[in-house]
Amino acid sequence: MTIRTSTLVATGLLAALTGCYYYVPDPPNSKADTYRPVYLAFADARLVQTLGPQPLKMPGKIYVKDNFLLINEVGRGIHVVDNRDPAKPVKLSFISIPGNRELAIKDSILYADNALDIVALNIADPRNVTLVKRLENTFSPTDFPDARNIRFECPDPDKGIVIRWEKTAVAQADCYR
Repeated sequence: MTIRTSTLVATGLLAALTGCYYYVPDPPNSKADTYRPVYLAFADARLVQTLGPQPLKMPGKIYVKDNFLLINEVGRGIHVVDNRDPAKPVKLSFISIPGNRELAIKDSILYADNALDIVALNIADPRNVTLVKRLENTFSPTDFPDARNIRFECPDPDKGIVIRWEKTAVAQADCYR
Protein backbone atom coordinates (compact mmCIF):
# COMPACT_ATOMS: atom_id res chain seq x y z
CA MET A 1 0.00 0.00 0.00
CA THR A 2 1.38 3.39 -0.96
CA ILE A 3 1.61 6.35 1.35
CA ARG A 4 -1.10 8.15 -0.62
CA THR A 5 -3.47 5.16 -0.32
CA SER A 6 -2.70 4.81 3.41
CA THR A 7 -3.42 8.50 3.95
CA LEU A 8 -6.76 8.26 2.13
CA VAL A 9 -7.78 5.16 4.10
CA ALA A 10 -6.79 6.78 7.42
CA THR A 11 -8.66 10.00 6.53
CA GLY A 12 -11.79 8.07 5.52
CA LEU A 13 -11.67 5.97 8.70
CA LEU A 14 -11.21 9.08 10.85
CA ALA A 15 -14.14 10.84 9.13
CA ALA A 16 -16.37 7.80 9.63
CA LEU A 17 -15.50 7.52 13.33
CA THR A 18 -15.99 11.23 14.12
CA GLY A 19 -19.49 11.07 12.62
CA CYS A 20 -20.55 8.42 15.14
CA TYR A 21 -22.28 9.40 18.34
CA TYR A 22 -23.34 6.96 20.99
CA TYR A 23 -25.67 8.18 23.72
CA VAL A 24 -25.39 6.41 27.05
CA PRO A 25 -28.25 7.45 29.34
CA ASP A 26 -27.57 8.05 33.00
CA PRO A 27 -28.30 5.04 35.16
CA PRO A 28 -31.65 5.19 37.01
CA ASN A 29 -31.58 7.29 40.18
CA SER A 30 -28.24 8.92 39.32
CA LYS A 31 -27.99 12.65 39.88
CA ALA A 32 -27.20 14.64 36.76
CA ASP A 33 -27.37 18.28 35.78
CA THR A 34 -30.80 19.14 34.54
CA TYR A 35 -33.19 22.07 34.53
CA ARG A 36 -36.07 22.56 36.93
CA PRO A 37 -38.97 24.91 36.20
CA VAL A 38 -39.57 27.84 38.56
CA TYR A 39 -43.30 28.42 38.97
CA LEU A 40 -45.38 31.42 39.82
CA ALA A 41 -48.99 31.12 40.93
CA PHE A 42 -51.45 32.30 38.29
CA ALA A 43 -52.80 34.90 40.72
CA ASP A 44 -49.35 36.51 41.10
CA ALA A 45 -48.27 36.36 37.45
CA ARG A 46 -49.87 39.65 36.43
CA LEU A 47 -48.56 41.70 39.35
CA VAL A 48 -46.29 44.40 37.86
CA GLN A 49 -44.81 46.84 40.35
CA THR A 50 -41.98 49.30 40.85
CA LEU A 51 -39.59 48.36 43.63
CA GLY A 52 -36.39 49.82 45.00
CA PRO A 53 -33.08 48.83 43.42
CA GLN A 54 -32.33 45.09 43.48
CA PRO A 55 -29.05 43.21 43.02
CA LEU A 56 -28.28 41.80 39.57
CA LYS A 57 -28.50 38.01 39.71
CA MET A 58 -29.15 36.80 36.17
CA PRO A 59 -28.89 39.76 33.79
CA GLY A 60 -30.08 39.48 30.22
CA LYS A 61 -30.51 42.12 27.54
CA ILE A 62 -29.52 45.74 28.04
CA TYR A 63 -31.46 48.62 26.49
CA VAL A 64 -30.23 52.22 26.38
CA LYS A 65 -32.85 54.98 26.55
CA ASP A 66 -31.63 58.58 26.81
CA ASN A 67 -29.52 58.64 30.01
CA PHE A 68 -30.90 55.35 31.34
CA LEU A 69 -29.87 51.73 31.11
CA LEU A 70 -32.65 49.16 31.33
CA ILE A 71 -31.23 45.76 32.22
CA ASN A 72 -33.40 42.69 31.98
CA GLU A 73 -33.30 40.31 34.95
CA VAL A 74 -34.29 37.06 33.23
CA GLY A 75 -37.68 35.86 34.43
CA ARG A 76 -38.04 38.62 37.01
CA GLY A 77 -38.14 42.13 35.55
CA ILE A 78 -36.06 45.15 34.56
CA HIS A 79 -33.45 47.20 36.44
CA VAL A 80 -33.47 50.94 35.73
CA VAL A 81 -30.07 52.63 36.05
CA ASP A 82 -29.32 56.34 35.72
CA ASN A 83 -26.25 56.47 33.48
CA ARG A 84 -25.74 60.26 33.13
CA ASP A 85 -22.28 59.75 34.63
CA PRO A 86 -21.07 56.41 33.18
CA ALA A 87 -18.24 56.37 35.72
CA LYS A 88 -20.83 56.36 38.53
CA PRO A 89 -24.09 54.72 37.40
CA VAL A 90 -26.93 54.96 39.93
CA LYS A 91 -29.50 52.18 40.38
CA LEU A 92 -32.91 53.88 40.46
CA SER A 93 -35.48 51.13 40.61
CA PHE A 94 -36.49 47.62 39.68
CA ILE A 95 -39.65 47.00 37.67
CA SER A 96 -40.94 43.61 38.81
CA ILE A 97 -42.42 41.88 35.75
CA PRO A 98 -42.80 38.12 36.39
CA GLY A 99 -41.67 35.97 33.48
CA ASN A 100 -40.00 38.87 31.65
CA ARG A 101 -37.34 38.14 29.02
CA GLU A 102 -37.79 40.78 26.31
CA LEU A 103 -38.20 44.54 26.22
CA ALA A 104 -38.55 47.40 23.74
CA ILE A 105 -39.11 51.12 24.16
CA LYS A 106 -40.78 53.83 22.13
CA ASP A 107 -40.88 57.33 23.56
CA SER A 108 -41.71 56.84 27.27
CA ILE A 109 -43.48 53.50 26.84
CA LEU A 110 -41.72 50.27 27.75
CA TYR A 111 -43.11 47.13 26.12
CA ALA A 112 -42.32 43.86 27.88
CA ASP A 113 -43.50 40.29 28.10
CA ASN A 114 -45.13 39.38 31.40
CA ALA A 115 -45.40 35.59 31.56
CA LEU A 116 -48.26 35.02 29.09
CA ASP A 117 -49.04 38.71 28.44
CA ILE A 118 -47.53 41.82 26.86
CA VAL A 119 -47.56 44.96 28.98
CA ALA A 120 -47.07 48.61 28.01
CA LEU A 121 -45.62 50.65 30.88
CA ASN A 122 -45.10 54.40 31.17
CA ILE A 123 -41.51 54.86 32.38
CA ALA A 124 -41.40 58.69 32.28
CA ASP A 125 -40.81 58.50 36.05
CA PRO A 126 -38.57 55.44 36.52
CA ARG A 127 -39.29 55.38 40.26
CA ASN A 128 -43.04 55.20 39.67
CA VAL A 129 -43.76 53.12 36.56
CA THR A 130 -47.42 52.83 35.60
CA LEU A 131 -49.30 50.25 33.56
CA VAL A 132 -50.76 51.74 30.36
CA LYS A 133 -52.12 48.59 28.72
CA ARG A 134 -52.04 44.80 28.93
CA LEU A 135 -52.63 42.29 26.12
CA GLU A 136 -53.62 39.10 27.90
CA ASN A 137 -52.70 35.55 26.84
CA THR A 138 -50.50 36.67 23.95
CA PHE A 139 -47.95 33.90 24.55
CA SER A 140 -48.19 30.16 25.17
CA PRO A 141 -46.85 28.75 28.45
CA THR A 142 -43.15 27.83 28.48
CA ASP A 143 -42.84 24.09 28.03
CA PHE A 144 -39.04 23.76 27.93
CA PRO A 145 -35.81 25.68 28.64
CA ASP A 146 -33.99 27.58 25.90
CA ALA A 147 -30.98 25.26 26.07
CA ARG A 148 -30.82 22.24 23.75
CA ASN A 149 -29.61 18.67 24.27
CA ILE A 150 -30.47 18.81 27.96
CA ARG A 151 -32.66 16.95 30.39
CA PHE A 152 -35.33 18.79 32.36
CA GLU A 153 -38.28 18.23 34.63
CA CYS A 154 -41.49 18.27 32.65
CA PRO A 155 -43.60 21.31 33.57
CA ASP A 156 -46.75 20.74 35.62
CA PRO A 157 -49.44 23.32 34.71
CA ASP A 158 -51.21 22.65 38.02
CA LYS A 159 -48.26 24.30 39.82
CA GLY A 160 -48.65 27.64 37.98
CA ILE A 161 -46.81 29.41 35.17
CA VAL A 162 -43.16 28.63 34.42
CA ILE A 163 -41.33 31.96 34.64
CA ARG A 164 -37.75 30.66 34.32
CA TRP A 165 -35.57 27.54 34.51
CA GLU A 166 -32.85 26.79 37.07
CA LYS A 167 -29.98 24.41 36.49
CA THR A 168 -29.83 21.84 39.26
CA ALA A 169 -29.10 18.19 39.98
CA VAL A 170 -32.12 15.92 40.30
CA ALA A 171 -32.58 12.15 40.42
CA GLN A 172 -35.22 11.97 37.71
CA ALA A 173 -35.80 14.17 34.67
CA ASP A 174 -38.44 12.80 32.33
CA CYS A 175 -38.08 15.33 29.51
CA TYR A 176 -35.31 15.92 27.00
CA ARG A 177 -34.77 18.61 24.39
